[in-house]
Amino acid sequence: MTTSADLSQRLLALTAEQLSVSPAQLHKDALLADDLGLDSLAAIEWGMSIEDTFGISLPEEAWDYVKTYGMVDDLVTRLVRESASAAG
Repeated sequence: MTTSADLSQRLLALTAEQLSVSPAQLHKDALLADDLGLDSLAAIEWGMSIEDTFGISLPEEAWDYVKTYGMVDDLVTRLVRESASAAG
């Protein structure tokens, strides 16, 4: 079983690569747009990578309410857990 820490580490590595940022910048309060430079195109590409990597489907409106890296981490962890529960 994958732990929350494992999921967080995988998301951290994916995000650092996708957004070309240092892992040190990826703290829970980092603002996606202001601190990490996430624009709408990058959000789409990053979202697709998250979906492919974790086998989940992000809600279409996710980027409307997810504003910090910590919120993304929480959302991905929750969706992975829900997916595993539904499958298992």
